Amino acid sequence: MGLKTSLIIPAYNEEKGLPLVIEEYSDKVDEIIVVDDGSSDRTFEVAASYANVKLYKHETNQGKVAALRTGVEHATGDIVIFTDADYTYPAKYVPDCIAEIEKGADLVLGSRLRDVRNMPLLNKLGNHIFSFLAAYISCMTITDSQTGFRAFRREMFDKLNVNAKSLEFETKMTVRAAKHGYKIVEIPIEYRERVGKSKLRPIRDGYKMFAALLSVAFSETSLLAKMIMLPSFFFIVVGLITGLIAVYEQLTFGGLTHEYYPILTTFLILIAIQLISIGLIIDYLTKKLDRIEERLLK
Repeated sequence: MGLKTSLIIPAYNEEKGLPLVIEEYSDKVDEIIVVDDGSSDRTFEVAASYANVKLYKHETNQGKVAALRTGVEHATGDIVIFTDADYTYPAKYVPDCIAEIEKGADLVLGSRLRDVRNMPLLNKLGNHIFSFLAAYISCMTITDSQTGFRAFRREMFDKLNVNAKSLEFETKMTVRAAKHGYKIVEIPIEYRERVGKSKLRPIRDGYKMFAALLSVAFSETSLLAKMIMLPSFFFIVVGLITGLIAVYEQLTFGGLTHEYYPILTTFLILIAIQLISIGLIIDYLTKKLDRIEERLLK
């Protein structure tokens, strides 16, 4: 008997895209759960018109993450799949997600980099930057840490769940899984033009994602790795000071009084990056060995 799948769709004012998503996913999953997050349009009525949908409602808008948690709380499937209500993620990739989980993946991500034509330029740039940072922090190849299309076993949610309220949830969840040594698999997917108005605010949400990455990098890193990385912050501060002094002298006097400051700045920053990288690598190897031991003991 195959694994039962539960699809979670958080929806906030998505009356146009939601019916398209429900109809497309209906024959791909065993259970569809829609959480209306305090919508002011006909989102609830649209979802209620489908007999195969389990519908839950927040009386006030609590955010996407709260809607996802409500959905998982009521999910009965072995595998949980997240998708958005804006019709951007095709349902045809569900079997690929299930297959990867059956082969041992802990978290499956739909990487939108296969086709980014429908992604706004600013979003595309932010996606590349934050995915690079996520990959650096986790020491893994991650091309799309922000994707809203992802799948995992139901019992993994508590381990992957993070303290977040908005769109930074996906980034923190991805990095946390990597930092704990869980197996992450990415599958390339098509990304369609959204139906309805986007709720992403690039500057505000970009700041939250950056803060989320720093938070996970610190909180999910082992004490040994932190001890190795600690001197790097001193080198960064001193390097920035000498660099700023060099810039000030060049702009004020037209030349450098301390000619060696630019070289010193470069040297200190490079040393700091090396220490951070070594600490992250050691942390990754430690967590990976812990996961291998955990699997062997099962």
